[in-house]
Amino acid sequence: MYVYDGDSIYAPLIAVFSGLIVPEVRGNETVPEVVTTSGYVLLHFFSDAAYNLTGFNIFYSINSCPNNCSGHGKCTTSVSIPSQVYCECDKYWKGEACDIPYCKANCGSPDHGSNSWLVPETKGAIVQGGYGHTSVYDEMTKSIYVHGGYKALPGNKYGLVDDLYRYEVNKRTWTILKESGFAKYLHSAVLISGAMLIFGGNTHNDTSLSNGAKCFSADFLAYDIACDEWKILPKPNLHRDLNRFGHTAVVSNG
Repeated sequence: MYVYDGDSIYAPLIAVFSGLIVPEVRGNETVPEVVTTSGYVLLHFFSDAAYNLTGFNIFYSINSCPNNCSGHGKCTTSVSIPSQVYCECDKYWKGEACDIPYCKANCGSPDHGSNSWLVPETKGAIVQGGYGHTSVYDEMTKSIYVHGGYKALPGNKYGLVDDLYRYEVNKRTWTILKESGFAKYLHSAVLISGAMLIFGGNTHNDTSLSNGAKCFSADFLAYDIACDEWKILPKPNLHRDLNRFGHTAVVSNG
């Protein structure tokens, strides 16, 4: 879903929600609150053929404070502009929604530990936006490796990819590495002894009328970071059906 602060798609794009919404608590499936300032909002909802779910509900309010000041302040009417309201934050809290804590200890600066996000400026390869990919962090190379996913393609198209990117954290640089040859998304990835292990995933790149068995994969791949080389590993020989997607994987040191 695309959210615009205005009455057309040419208005500023302020939020994008994609993938499945994970419940914060059982029975409470929510997304972060979105605030507009133009007096209008345009919602553009787009759904692919991979899922058929129950839909969603949207609630809105007018002239209200962001997230009701997060319970750390009170909503106050502006003196200069009576039609606007703002959060008057309690002690030790700041931000438009009073959701950023000050450092209570003697940290030397109120901005110490600002609990805020930033989008770093990067260089190198151009990374296409998407979802359903996997990523691992390698301590030796100080890099993040990102594989696969459902991504935007040239010509306003989209689809599964087998791309592999490396992001060097200290240099803030993206590099395109060797493709795996297995386009997929919603798979799992872990890092063991310099090898990125990929398992399962959804290889479904057609319509909802396609054979559902194509969605579930038991592909087992290994990427050697030092050699920039992919290998196909034997599928687990278990009595259970291991074809799956949307799962997770962890490394056990026990």
